[in-house]
Amino acid sequence: MTAREAESAVDEGVRWHELAAGPVRSLWFSPPDGVEVTGSVVVFPGLGLPRYLLPLARTLAGSGVEVVVFDALAFRGRRRRVRPTIRGLATAGQQWVAELARTSLAPHGPLVVFGHSTGAQVALEVALGLQHTGRIDCLVMAGPTFTPKQRGLLHLVPAGLTAWRKDPPTELVVLKNLARVRTDVVRMVLSGLRHRPEERVTRLRVPLTTTAGEADSFAPSEWLEQLAAKAGAGGRSQVLVGSHNNVFPHPDEVAELVRAASRLG
Repeated sequence: MTAREAESAVDEGVRWHELAAGPVRSLWFSPPDGVEVTGSVVVFPGLGLPRYLLPLARTLAGSGVEVVVFDALAFRGRRRRVRPTIRGLATAGQQWVAELARTSLAPHGPLVVFGHSTGAQVALEVALGLQHTGRIDCLVMAGPTFTPKQRGLLHLVPAGLTAWRKDPPTELVVLKNLARVRTDVVRMVLSGLRHRPEERVTRLRVPLTTTAGEADSFAPSEWLEQLAAKAGAGGRSQVLVGSHNNVFPHPDEVAELVRAASRLG
């Protein structure tokens, strides 16, 4: 099922979760009536901005996968909220996935943890924190940030200038979310720059798939290969079409990779 077909075929819902780490909203995408549920995917967006990942969620759901998108920064103005850092979002994410696995997700079939950009860093920490439960089947890191060379402004700025060069103007859909989170973005980026995915993946005990668009200067192919090679349970890398946010204009290609990562669908 293509992204266009899936958009009109799946049901969407919003749920709210009061976790120890803070309040979290989740966006749900269920397969249409008559389509067998083959597994579940939990999705962690880059910079905590979920809107641009909705085409991918709909495409996956249209093919029989239950998809739940993590949205932890929807509560500006509340005194108690999830900290907008890799650690803060990962802590909330672990509590959220554990709650979903107990109460809501499909009881049969694989559970894939998927993260994009800084969300890939969050997803990595979520998988590390929950892999001992035996509930998580694999991890997919799409457009993972940041390479060791990019952890200084001298190399980060040039990478940022070219990372989206093949992405369409329609991605400006995320500006609505950017206005909401504002200074959270700066805190997320600074936290991401301190994070060391190449060291953390060695502790993984579930298979890892890394991917990015061919023109993604934030996640070049050699970085994808390095992370996959260091994964404790083994990994593979695959370059797809597009740039850093290829998950938005190319949901069909990314969805196919996610399904293949754990034989969903």
